[in-house]
Amino acid sequence: MARNAKKVWKRGLAFLLAAGMLLPSVGGVTASAAENDNAGSSVSQGSYVSERISNNYSKVSTGYTYDLYTGEDVRCFEEQVTALDITWEMCYLTPDQTLELAVNVPEDGLYAVKFQYMSQDKSVLPIEFAMEVDGAYPFYECRNVELPFTWIPDAEPSFDRYGDEMVTVPEKAEKWEEYYFLDSSSRHSEPLLLQLSKGTHFIKLTVESGTFLLNSVSLCATEQVNQYTGTQVATGNQLITIQAEDFAFTNDSSIHALTDFDTAVLPYEVKDTLLNVVDGDSFDTAGQSITYTLPVTEAGYYYIAMNYSQPNKTDFPVFMDVRVDGQIPNTAFQAYQVDYSTKYVKHTLSDENGDYLAVYLEPGEHTISFTISLDPITYALEEIEAIMAGVNDLALEITKVAGTNADKYRDLKLSYYIPDLENTLLDYAQRLENLEKSALIYVDGKKNVSVMASLLIAANQLRSLAEDPDEIPYRIAELSSSTNSVNHHLANVIDNLLRNNVALDAIYVYQQDAKLPKAPGFFKSLWMNLQRFIASFTDRSYSTTNTNSEHLQVWVNRSSQYVQVMQQMIDEHFTPQTGIHVDISIMPDQYKLVLANTSGNAPDVATGINYTVPYELAIRGALVDMAQFEDFRAAAADYEAGFFLTGTIGDRVYAMPETMNFWVLMYRSDILGKLGLEVPDTMDDVIDMLPELQMRGLNFYYPTAGMIAMRNFHGTTPLLVQNGGALYSGVAQDGTTLGSEASVAGFTALTDLFTVYNMPVNIDNFYQHFRNGDLPIGIADYGAYNLLKNAAPELDGSWEIALVPGTVQEDGSIDRSTCGCAESTVIFKSDAEREAKAWEFIKWWSSADVQAEFGQTMQVIYGDEYFWPTANTQALAQLPIESGDLEVFLQFAENVVDVARVPGTYMLEREMSNAFNSVVVDGESVQSRLDEAVKTIDREILRKLEEFGFIDSEGNVIEYYEIPSIDSVKEILGRTD
Repeated sequence: MARNAKKVWKRGLAFLLAAGMLLPSVGGVTASAAENDNAGSSVSQGSYVSERISNNYSKVSTGYTYDLYTGEDVRCFEEQVTALDITWEMCYLTPDQTLELAVNVPEDGLYAVKFQYMSQDKSVLPIEFAMEVDGAYPFYECRNVELPFTWIPDAEPSFDRYGDEMVTVPEKAEKWEEYYFLDSSSRHSEPLLLQLSKGTHFIKLTVESGTFLLNSVSLCATEQVNQYTGTQVATGNQLITIQAEDFAFTNDSSIHALTDFDTAVLPYEVKDTLLNVVDGDSFDTAGQSITYTLPVTEAGYYYIAMNYSQPNKTDFPVFMDVRVDGQIPNTAFQAYQVDYSTKYVKHTLSDENGDYLAVYLEPGEHTISFTISLDPITYALEEIEAIMAGVNDLALEITKVAGTNADKYRDLKLSYYIPDLENTLLDYAQRLENLEKSALIYVDGKKNVSVMASLLIAANQLRSLAEDPDEIPYRIAELSSSTNSVNHHLANVIDNLLRNNVALDAIYVYQQDAKLPKAPGFFKSLWMNLQRFIASFTDRSYSTTNTNSEHLQVWVNRSSQYVQVMQQMIDEHFTPQTGIHVDISIMPDQYKLVLANTSGNAPDVATGINYTVPYELAIRGALVDMAQFEDFRAAAADYEAGFFLTGTIGDRVYAMPETMNFWVLMYRSDILGKLGLEVPDTMDDVIDMLPELQMRGLNFYYPTAGMIAMRNFHGTTPLLVQNGGALYSGVAQDGTTLGSEASVAGFTALTDLFTVYNMPVNIDNFYQHFRNGDLPIGIADYGAYNLLKNAAPELDGSWEIALVPGTVQEDGSIDRSTCGCAESTVIFKSDAEREAKAWEFIKWWSSADVQAEFGQTMQVIYGDEYFWPTANTQALAQLPIESGDLEVFLQFAENVVDVARVPGTYMLEREMSNAFNSVVVDGESVQSRLDEAVKTIDREILRKLEEFGFIDSEGNVIEYYEIPSIDSVKEILGRTD
């Protein structure tokens, strides 16, 4: 088993095996190819590789010539202070503030930067700022410096009403923190160094998020880890057992415990749910650290063991730095290899020869910390990204030569325009194969590295393309844009390498004569599993069949994590305040609520249901009109009027908005900056920038392209409305106005984006294209935003969001009307008393304070990916969101104008989708296709109006169906001003 005693040798071997991989590339070709610029080439070899790749720390630091600084700390001072012996007092800093410092560097050298700070807010987000030195960023990582906090778990366990233990909310420690300037993506676990010459230098900090006190900024020497020279025998019989879920503190609030029913973990309960392991899905990211305290009664050497599972990196290790009392004892504990295991295994830390590693501990309290590290594979991640950038640049250059629509009858000698194209492809393929081989040192005797298997697939694909370079224009998607492209395979490898899930059950600090606990034998495990299986039939926690009929029944269309937190908040706050008892149940199927109501099994309240469902229930008489309650307007005050359109019938409101699906403009600031393009504010700006993008093989993503199965209202209506069109007139009996002149003009504006301006029509994964860079700008929703925030760390600092481009109106204003509803809350009809209690619950649940607390709690406990997109704008403003993004979300909410529902709206949405496909894909005329659609839609609306009693079988009006508008909804909400 490969171990850490030879870690330095391993890294050296890895670089040797990957020899040649780090050669610079220009415009997607090797340097030698770029030099071979023949007279026939008419293509400028412009590179769109971001600074993240071309100017990162790894590249910059290879050019360092100074020695490591070894002297005393050198404290920075405010630039305005001229006397070098005067220190500055602490600063109170908030987002968008700038602090300019100066420092008198005593000698030429390589310096670490150390910060001493204290948080002044409750946000789960780390402190973030950009750091310039002498007016520039020394390397890319300086653009995004992060300072973490210490998070302390609640000392008392928490149990829900069913006796199941719950994850508690950790507290941010109120103390001075000391932290080195590290890579925010944690690809380097050691401090990043600045090369500074002797003399005065200037440091500028620009705060992006976080409110904090900054006590000092110092230049200092780095802490050196002792070289491993051998281990000691831990004589004695002491055994200290630490349950892994009982950690002392972490540097990430989302690290939490989980219940695992594996019989190899302790404690194990057959029926009740106990948190008994550290959740591997929460302890999975480089830089995350978890710390334990242990009492030592006898001095001596001790071994360290852990019962763990690491099931995600098939046949490949996760690396962890192990610290004792805050220090790595020696290099054997640095980037320690935690091998792949789908089952829990007890493993004692050992060296290359299998000898147990020992640490000397004096009597007293000590700490042991485990920090996930990427150091041994950072070179691989950066090399893959460099090749991806080269492949992407090469695809752009090919598109510039061949155009976006390759003509199979055109004889194009591509190699004439892009010299040495074949060798470039073969070079990339060889580098990928070398990279895969370089990782074999971590998989002991295996012929391939499973997590890097896609490297070989990509290499084979590159070799296939190199066989006939002139055919590449017809296979251009195989380079960077298709789901089976080279870059897609390489992105999969990066994703695999970043999956560092480690579940911990127990930590053992022991001496050689101590006996570690043994896992249950086969028959005992079989009996325990059988007991658990039987108990599962009686476990009805949060089940619709395990309720008290006297209590208010609330069905929630969400997972157990959300439901547990909701029930706890209800039991701790709502019930004591109102005296109303509530049973929360996980909803079986939101689309069966109509059947549940028909059978008399409907709840009092349903929440988390899709925004289209309330209408289907309300039109069938199943729901309560919330507008009838006297305090409805006060309860709805924090929600924008546009969110109520889908749940309103006439002057009656049947749904309270819960969450929103915000749409924003996402753009790669690095790519747009290289191209000199401004962020578009209007659709005219978008159209104006398209030639500049498309001549380089890039494009703009409009969300309709991502709606493969159904082009829903979110994609088909915004431009129609912004251009003065409408889907209905005043009453449903008049049918749709989709065929009106203004609506046709709006629909034409939409389809022209694809037929005239050549935007891509079908994009199955905008996230991946945005990540690759071939779609560096586009309009996308909450899902894409959350994915990029949490699953694309390599893009940190390289992308931003802005308001959705709108359409300029005659008065010069910009209309940004957009759909934005997501989930809603409804009250089912019952008796007056239960309906009144249900309304009390909805008022409480929908209030700003409760929505903010819920959102904050979910994000603190489970991490940033559990961002709660509440439709309550006052609550949204209190959530841990970067200030710039928050402003965009709030302005988006102001522009939401969703589509009102009428009987037969589903046909309207379907026919608009069909019409879009007919025009864009089949080339039909907009006017004729919409005329055809109107007939189908009107026929279905009349049929449904008859079904619900608004007209008779002869078509005579029994009751006019008044269609709500944004103005009528505002009147209901009392916002006529």
